[in-house]
Amino acid sequence: MRQLMMVFVMSALVLLGTTASAQTGIFEDFEDGVIDGEWRWSGSDFIEQTGGNPGGFGRCSEIWVPTPVYFGGWDVPGWTGDYQAMGVTGFSIDIMTIATANYNLAYYPLFIAIMNHMGTPDDITDDVFVYYNPDAYNAPAAGTGWASYRWDVPSDFVGAPGELPPGWMGGNWTTQTVFPADMTWQEMMTNVGRLEIRMLYMDYAAAYEPYEMGADNVVLYYENGVVPTKNMSFGSVKSLFR
Repeated sequence: MRQLMMVFVMSALVLLGTTASAQTGIFEDFEDGVIDGEWRWSGSDFIEQTGGNPGGFGRCSEIWVPTPVYFGGWDVPGWTGDYQAMGVTGFSIDIMTIATANYNLAYYPLFIAIMNHMGTPDDITDDVFVYYNPDAYNAPAAGTGWASYRWDVPSDFVGAPGELPPGWMGGNWTTQTVFPADMTWQEMMTNVGRLEIRMLYMDYAAAYEPYEMGADNVVLYYENGVVPTKNMSFGSVKSLFR
């Protein structure tokens, strides 16, 4: 069982080039046999006991998709909600492309997308999202092992309607690359419904290919830790660390 108090050491960060520091947050390292946060590549995800970075990791069997998308569950306590109140500062993850017929996957972008379902999680047509510059980082090629990624998430940024922090873009399912002019970053951050890791530009299409993927050390960093434990599953509670 994971400790509630621990020092999380992240090595080989691809992003930022800085050393990760211990702080309050929530994480999934797949070491206890339960997939917390509903993180998955598809409905066939399972925990592989060895081969992670290190230890166990979340693995999916072969899936046919344009490019893989790794996503958490909608409205999962601790992972979603009011990011400003929680003091969210960043997100990191380790990803491995185990196998694919698409040998050019390393040329695809890899980026975080933050989703707001606007109160209707079963209807994607009104979703609004923000995402970090897709051109900043590439997906790992098959056979190259684990790659680590980290993004700053400035939940405390205050901007005018339509204004986003440097490096961030946004849109909805009508205009994937144009953030709504009447919505603010603050509104996005106070009602986060889901996190996704994507490997294709939001307004691009691609042919379906077979993929087998892995993920490990999924971490959402925040400072204030405002998470109502009575609303959390046991797995989510024990995932808290400082």
